[in-house]
Amino acid sequence: MKEEIIKLLEKSEHALKVAKELMKKKYTSDAASKVYYSMFYAAQALLKSENINVIKHSAVESAFGYYFAKTSKIDSKYHKMLIDSRKLREIADYDIQEEIVEPVASLKIEQGIEFLEVIKSYLGL
Repeated sequence: MKEEIIKLLEKSEHALKVAKELMKKKYTSDAASKVYYSMFYAAQALLKSENINVIKHSAVESAFGYYFAKTSKIDSKYHKMLIDSRKLREIADYDIQEEIVEPVASLKIEQGIEFLEVIKSYLGL
């Protein structure tokens, strides 16, 4: 497997680890943001496994949907998870009116773990 794919999966795992630590410290918005990045890196790794090289967040999301969810290679619920996580990250990082509450951030961490597991399973890891 390409070294770049492995490095992206390592970044994904690291982001999840950081998200869990942030949750322990009650930094729920930051934790939710980190979960999105975990999913983003995992999605990039998946795309790179098929020689699809995209960097922009919108392009990763779109290509993931087109090449994997639409073709049923990966259940479309994971594409929705990625989209929802990006929206939540935008709220966490940019919205000064809304706070991410603990149950939402905890659910995102669970989804992030599941998302990464599905990607790794698809890649045979």
